[in-house]
Amino acid sequence: MSESEHHAQQVQTRLAELMRQPEERIGLAEAALVIASGEYPALDPALYLRRLDSMASTVASRLGGETDSFRIIEQINHFLYEEEGFFGNAKEYYDPRNSFLNDVMDRKIGIPITLSTIYLEVSERLGFPLVGVGLPGHFLVKHPYFQIIIDPFEQGRLLSETDCRSRMEQVLGDSVEFHPSFLDAVGKRHIVLRMLNNLRAVYFNARQYRKALDVTGLSLAVQPDSPEEHKQRAGLLLHLGRYAEALSDLNFYLEQTPPPDDADEVRETLAKLRRTLAQMN
Repeated sequence: MSESEHHAQQVQTRLAELMRQPEERIGLAEAALVIASGEYPALDPALYLRRLDSMASTVASRLGGETDSFRIIEQINHFLYEEEGFFGNAKEYYDPRNSFLNDVMDRKIGIPITLSTIYLEVSERLGFPLVGVGLPGHFLVKHPYFQIIIDPFEQGRLLSETDCRSRMEQVLGDSVEFHPSFLDAVGKRHIVLRMLNNLRAVYFNARQYRKALDVTGLSLAVQPDSPEEHKQRAGLLLHLGRYAEALSDLNFYLEQTPPPDDADEVRETLAKLRRTLAQMN
């Protein structure tokens, strides 16, 4: 096993350990930093966790005993966007650095899900209850009791349901019909998996299949029995010419009950793959 493969395996093991904890004990920022350590082996997560502690401490010192949710959001927004200078990277949205929390904290720029992670982590340290919202195409946060929806990508702007519908349509067009359930809270495992999906898509579209494969390994570390993740890994292995490994993942995918909708198509791929392997041997 090469040094890079050994490191990737270590990162997978660490992320799997974090994700096995009860939901309320999962450290979202810690998980995001473990993901980033796949790209940055020398990364020290503790450094960035202390920075989040310090950021929250600064906001807390200004809040005093404030309990009004809108005033608290106003103070978080003032600190993160006016003082710290965080903003959404609309111009270079698909830069992979937008998906690494250390880069986002250092560069003060990111995509909705990483900026939302910072917002959630600061609010959690303040004891202010916010949760993630997995709106298709645009991640948000909200207050779970008062239904105050916040867009960390847009300087902490408060959104109505109509605003959210418009935002989703702006990103996805009419390919997905809006449903109010899209504004339901999502858990930390969901957020971590969405981070990984985003990063894999960035690498895949850039034809960086080796890196996309490493990200898929992290997704499988979180959900090892996911048929879809095995299918995703098989596709990447095929791109890399690792046919025997792809064969194993496709077989796993087809063994599911009930059979997947595209089972016939996958069986055809398997047959071609076996013929290819036979010719190679």
